Amino acid sequence: MIFAKNMVHGKELTSESFHRASNLFESLTHHISIKGVITGSLQGRVFLANDGTAALLTSPQGIFLGGSTENKLFLEETALLFKEELLPKLASERKLDYILFYPSDGIWESTLEVVLQPLLPMKSGRMTFTHDLHEIDIYMEEGIVAVNGDFLNRQDVMGLDDLLDEIHQGWSSVDAFAEKGFGCAAIQDTNTGPTIISWCLTDWVVDDECEFGIATEEGYRGKGWARKTALGALSLAKQRGMKRVGWQCWSSNVGSQKTALSVGFRLLADYSVLFGWNRPLNNLLVNGNYYMHGDRKVGVEKDYARAAWSYDQALSNGWDWNGDVALYWNAACMFYLIGEPKRAKDYYQKAVEKGWIDIHQPHYHDFVYREADSEQIARILSDSQEDSPI
Repeated sequence: MIFAKNMVHGKELTSESFHRASNLFESLTHHISIKGVITGSLQGRVFLANDGTAALLTSPQGIFLGGSTENKLFLEETALLFKEELLPKLASERKLDYILFYPSDGIWESTLEVVLQPLLPMKSGRMTFTHDLHEIDIYMEEGIVAVNGDFLNRQDVMGLDDLLDEIHQGWSSVDAFAEKGFGCAAIQDTNTGPTIISWCLTDWVVDDECEFGIATEEGYRGKGWARKTALGALSLAKQRGMKRVGWQCWSSNVGSQKTALSVGFRLLADYSVLFGWNRPLNNLLVNGNYYMHGDRKVGVEKDYARAAWSYDQALSNGWDWNGDVALYWNAACMFYLIGEPKRAKDYYQKAVEKGWIDIHQPHYHDFVYREADSEQIARILSDSQEDSPI
């Protein structure tokens, strides 16, 4: 917290003074976690500009900016706050990435593109859904159990560690979740015993509002388990007197959206966010993957030059996610496509040396350059290896 103590154009508020910034986040009230931080229900920090026109708030959900964009000095200082304190702290807590939320207007977006450019954030879409619980019946289907303190103490359930890790993402402790939180899990008998195959939990509870997070094991997706656990969690929310339940997901997560709508949620907000990975070299590789494909849903076109530069900045420093050979292949393709054959050849050679075979081999992520010209690029770069003097 050294940087925060030396801020010139703003200051960090004590928890008793968080309310001073509450009006600056009025356009973001669909985010329950803001209210949670300001009222003390959730852990977070608040930084207020000296003139009171803008503020930054952190919560377990992410980082929020609100108010006016006119105080450029404060916003530039918050960019340094990101770089010098907030992101390194998240990285030290082993959190991979951050999401930055801001008011949905062009002024904020264009301002942040300039102010935060050194951090290399990327743009994506998020959706918030809401449920008033009026049509929810109080019951749970077969195989669905409540996640409470007793359940979390069981020793016979496979997958419980992953559930506990998820709880730690939004809650200060498992005990805090057991006191105020709730949710449901789907249990199936497998060869290793009772196993959690799907779950829906409260990320946070603020007064009579809460927000859900949900996940289903890959082999059980598309079979209705997410819907069943969500309905069970909604039933518990109604029993506990909740008035509103929130649900958030990425705009690209069609499965999550379908599940939300299938249990009665309605779309409340569809908006853009900025995101990035907390460690700079990690963030460079993610930038490479991002600009290799672009994101047309939020107006970001493919940018092979930017992707090539991003890959090169990380890979030339030896940062390749423990030998992910696809990164070297991607870099080779990006440099080839922007007309730098020598660098393309160099990266292709590194890819082969590290075990690259072709695009048809299994890879542990989808960020591999697999396009109509992939085979042609591979042949050209492979031929250039053969033609190289020994």
